[in-house]
Amino acid sequence: LKGIIASYELAYLMQSELPQLINSEKADVRTKALYGIGSEPTDNFGRACLMATRFAAAGVRFIQLNHGFWDHHRDIEKGMSKHAAETEKPIAAMLTDLKQRGLLDDTLVLWGGEFGRPPIFNKNNGRDHNAVGFTMWMVGGGVRGGLRYGATNETGQTAVENKVHLY
Repeated sequence: LKGIIASYELAYLMQSELPQLINSEKADVRTKALYGIGSEPTDNFGRACLMATRFAAAGVRFIQLNHGFWDHHRDIEKGMSKHAAETEKPIAAMLTDLKQRGLLDDTLVLWGGEFGRPPIFNKNNGRDHNAVGFTMWMVGGGVRGGLRYGATNETGQTAVENKVHLY
């Protein structure tokens, strides 16, 4: 019974603090500008990155951010340019903010996509899935800066060194 009561109390505390954590309108002008809030094309993802930073500051242990549709099977140049413009500034802001708050030492940020992509275009000027050559990056959480683990062949098609299984 004590365990159930404690879980209900924790749930109440989480619910009561959530509205202020997700309200990006109360952020100061400098913070909004840093994250690209109020500007296109960064507004939506900027709000998500600010919320993730606030969650980390509040002690939330696992946070997952998703950004739209990155499956560029066609017209990759247009799609990647659009998505990079939407995400680059907010991600940089989140990492900067976490570092300034002293949270990056304890917070591991892991970036990955759905799949790797082969180095060649398909018939639709896009790239198909590549499950044997994949890039991810990590920062914070004790990860040593500048470390590169693994390598692909000269075209980026296949992992050839220090392979890490997808699972």
